[in-house]
Amino acid sequence: MAAKRLVLLGAGMTGRGQVAQLAADAGWDLTLVDSDAALVRRLQQAGRYTVQLLGDATAVRQIDGYRALHVGDSEALAAAVHAADLVVTSVLEPNLPAAAATLAAALGPRLADPLAAPLNIIAAENMSDSSTVLAGYVATHLDPALWAGRVAFPNSMIARVVPVAADPLHILTEAYSEWTADRLTALAPLPDLSGLEWVDNQAARLQRKLFIHNAGHAVCGYLGWLRRHRLIDQAARDPEVMAAVRAAVAEAGAAISAEHGFPRETVSAYERNLCERLVIDTLPDDIRRVIRQPLRKLGIQERLLGPLQLCLRHGLPCHALCRGIAAVLACRLEGDEQFDRLAATVGERGAVGALTHLTGYQPPPTVATAIAAAWSELAPGGA
Repeated sequence: MAAKRLVLLGAGMTGRGQVAQLAADAGWDLTLVDSDAALVRRLQQAGRYTVQLLGDATAVRQIDGYRALHVGDSEALAAAVHAADLVVTSVLEPNLPAAAATLAAALGPRLADPLAAPLNIIAAENMSDSSTVLAGYVATHLDPALWAGRVAFPNSMIARVVPVAADPLHILTEAYSEWTADRLTALAPLPDLSGLEWVDNQAARLQRKLFIHNAGHAVCGYLGWLRRHRLIDQAARDPEVMAAVRAAVAEAGAAISAEHGFPRETVSAYERNLCERLVIDTLPDDIRRVIRQPLRKLGIQERLLGPLQLCLRHGLPCHALCRGIAAVLACRLEGDEQFDRLAATVGERGAVGALTHLTGYQPPPTVATAIAAAWSELAPGGA
């Protein structure tokens, strides 16, 4: 039987270090697509790259036999999409509009072929409802009536730490991998790819990951940066930072259990797993990677305000999450436009006023007081 075919749009560290690695392990043919011409040339010339999995047991996977294409090679890309069994993006949220334009053009030959099978396109991005967002961008270039019933965009959740490596042909990543997609909005037949779990409760699984995994990383990153750490594992070994991380994910975990009915012991194990992985020093993860885009991470349904609101809905404590939010408001990163805007708004409106102005979220008085008090403690000169 012929191998299944994956087209990966976004051949950076995360895409190649998780999606492509899982597909290669499952025997899929890979087409790697990127806008970075130098990276594409290097992948073409090398013909292989390695993914080193760090965890309980260290293993090295060699990925070869792929095709590497530049996004500008429209004819070859359209042919690859025409033949694909699954298309995945891994481009980061700001690049989704450009990815959508590329996809809309590449889908033409497939949609013109009445014998082409249905196609699922998954946006494997670190954000909520990423595939729905991608579909919205595609619809600005291609009438949805042309692809209704033939192309679906099931939402996805993906989790694995893949830091930027000095050598793009040798990727270091944690062995841990979690990847789910929404079975209920996908088109049959569902691609069978080991490591990709098709689920009926995608929204719940996404919230569990975003409100625990991402929230824990965020608290570790922002508090670690304020305490002058520059790597996540260093911050995680700081007792004050780790105590804050454990408290925040415990609050979020209790809210997730109450909201979605996950057994509390299962969620507690999920929390412990995260904390154990944060301290792995063989995977140096620059804190700047974790704390970038602070305004997005303060989004009203994002990793800190999201679990905070769940806690309030279920009458649960949220003090540690308030401290995590205050840490974001207190952080500064020179040369980062979002941090500059955040700092200016805090200077004009105060911590809580800035939070409301930038996110639209008006915290209740007790929460506002907790955030303001934590910010006064954490911000340089904030007291």
